[in-house]
Amino acid sequence: MLISRWSRFVFRLFVLSLLILSVQSFADEFGTDCHLPASLCQLEKELASSDAELNRVYKDIMHRIKVGELPKRALVDASDLKQSLTISQRSWLKFKEKNCDAFYVLNSGGMQRNEARLECEIEMTNDRTNYLKMWY
Repeated sequence: MLISRWSRFVFRLFVLSLLILSVQSFADEFGTDCHLPASLCQLEKELASSDAELNRVYKDIMHRIKVGELPKRALVDASDLKQSLTISQRSWLKFKEKNCDAFYVLNSGGMQRNEARLECEIEMTNDRTNYLKMWY
């Protein structure tokens, strides 16, 4: 009888351990750092990914300018090209912020305004990334 109780206890402990591990695995997969509704968490993750890709592309272009790859193709001085792209990127970042601010206000009467704001930022970031890839 004692062995049977002990066996059930060990079995229950084992099942509980598996349950805890699976919940932890699920939480890790979907990110426990986000304490927002799931749709916002997903959009924030998409925006972070889009931003990372834009930064990668921008840094790659700047590196190609630095090593002399782009000026040959662009027929301009490397420092002029670098300065022009830097100014352009800073202006675009300000434009993106103001444009998505306006989009947020446009949607401020609805419940999905935060999602709309993030979707605006994602779309504009992806568009900028594609633009840089196409022209540089």
